[in-house]
Amino acid sequence: MTAVGIDLTGSEAKPSGWACLRGNAAELRLLKTDAELVAATLAAGPAVVSLDSPLGLPREAGSIIRDAEREMMALRIGVYPCFLPSMVRLTQRGIALKRVFEAAGLPVIEGFPGSAQDALGIPRKKTDLAGLRAGLVAYGLAVPEQRISHDELDALTAALVGQFWLRGEFHAFGNEEEGVIVTPCRWRGTVRLAPYSRMAENYVAFRWGLRVGDSGPEFAVPKAKTNKALFAALDELAAGGGFERDAGV
Repeated sequence: MTAVGIDLTGSEAKPSGWACLRGNAAELRLLKTDAELVAATLAAGPAVVSLDSPLGLPREAGSIIRDAEREMMALRIGVYPCFLPSMVRLTQRGIALKRVFEAAGLPVIEGFPGSAQDALGIPRKKTDLAGLRAGLVAYGLAVPEQRISHDELDALTAALVGQFWLRGEFHAFGNEEEGVIVTPCRWRGTVRLAPYSRMAENYVAFRWGLRVGDSGPEFAVPKAKTNKALFAALDELAAGGGFERDAGV
């Protein structure tokens, strides 16, 4: 199972992290130009390319944020709006690269390392770079011994997201029109929500690894005045249903 992850920068003047994950064996590089990124990726022959870059635009004219980012923020997952001024060039570059890879027949996903690291219980690079590397090794990845940059570690995390996607073990924040953000999810069961809400679906997926479907126990979701109260009620329902969180959640 081969996945390529790219921690993209907004300019070819600054190196981007590139990682190829074959099973658990990682190959890491720093590459500058789009041509270098494309050549290395095509040579690797991955089943999926996972880009750490927004790959869609807000559907509302004048907006700087997509539903995917709103949904993550509601769960207190740190993420930047795709059209924040500092993000515009990155977003445009990511969308252009996505088109190139798709024209070459490669599936492309938006694999955000930050939410993946949160979901897997691994520190983010800005919190603990050594801890991030150690967390990836502890997860079972064979990380090269050489000195590795934070960009390469985020690229490796993005590649890991690609492997989760290939196995169908993921939750997608947002919608297809604006572009979804793929986050690892170790599925632990299926539940029904009554009444259904997207907020509740996102929470039980990200925090508990529960799919929302037509089978499984029904969660009678109470009306809550705040997200905090809603999340506390969902925690109680999930625990009462006999579910357990992963150690990394």
